[in-house]
Amino acid sequence: MPLLNLKAIDPAELMPLPEVPESYGPRNEEEKRVYELVKEALDSGPGMTYASVADLIADLRAGIPGLDT
Repeated sequence: MPLLNLKAIDPAELMPLPEVPESYGPRNEEEKRVYELVKEALDSGPGMTYASVADLIADLRAGIPGLDT
């Protein structure tokens, strides 16, 4: 039996491929609702630029009800 030159084998070829579902998209009503919200946000236009992460966090806290921490 010939010896394998392991340096010539790409490590990615040794890993099993993940299973790919036959269809993509939301599977239930909750996923459909989240999908629609994300799609609406992505299609809403250009995003905002913040001067710092603290400004982003302050804006998120102001826009998310019940997030007082």
